[in-house]
Amino acid sequence: MGIRTFARVPHIQDLEGVDVACLGIPFDTTTAYRPGARFGPEAIRANSVLLRAYDPELGVDVFDQLSVVDWGDVPVVPGNAVATLDRISDTLAPMLSQGVTPLVFGGDHSVTLGELRAHARHRGPVALVLFDAHADTWNDSYGERYFHSTVFRRATEEGLIEPSRSTMVGMRGPLFGPEDADAPRKLGFEVVPGPQLEDLSPAELAERVRRRAGDADISCPSTST
Repeated sequence: MGIRTFARVPHIQDLEGVDVACLGIPFDTTTAYRPGARFGPEAIRANSVLLRAYDPELGVDVFDQLSVVDWGDVPVVPGNAVATLDRISDTLAPMLSQGVTPLVFGGDHSVTLGELRAHARHRGPVALVLFDAHADTWNDSYGERYFHSTVFRRATEEGLIEPSRSTMVGMRGPLFGPEDADAPRKLGFEVVPGPQLEDLSPAELAERVRRRAGDADISCPSTST
């Protein structure tokens, strides 16, 4: 019944007193194979109605501790990645300036670049922790510089993140060649390949990430389908 918001939190755009704002970015123009990620925010919200706020292990009711709202969707421009990235950054920047943490649902991987622009505008270059099968550090794809597979090269070039404090986790093959595996390391990222995760406990991985990040901000701005 009612508007299908994330975890049934209220749909509110006035962020006074809000801790966390959920946003959708229904955009998948830069997908190379299978489109459909634009329906990700809708699907996440639909399935989130089954979420409960209380964690018995931690003894915490999330919504008792934090004010969480569903802001709605960023007004993307279908077919135009450059304009959409600007809109993402312009939407998130005022939220960050108010001290609100955005919880973002994508959308293809390209939307992360707009999010990182907003975070860097607010606090300077951030340390990034990426959990993914691929590093997305190509220089271009199909001749396009702004694509789902070029996100973190562009972010490095724009000075949005500090590779020396950033960690990419879960990289695996198959790849087109050894240069694909070497590219993120050449940019300065630490890479934890997928097979290595079998030998690391969650606590060990977390300590490795923290040690790498130091006192930098750690940004995990996006949940992508």
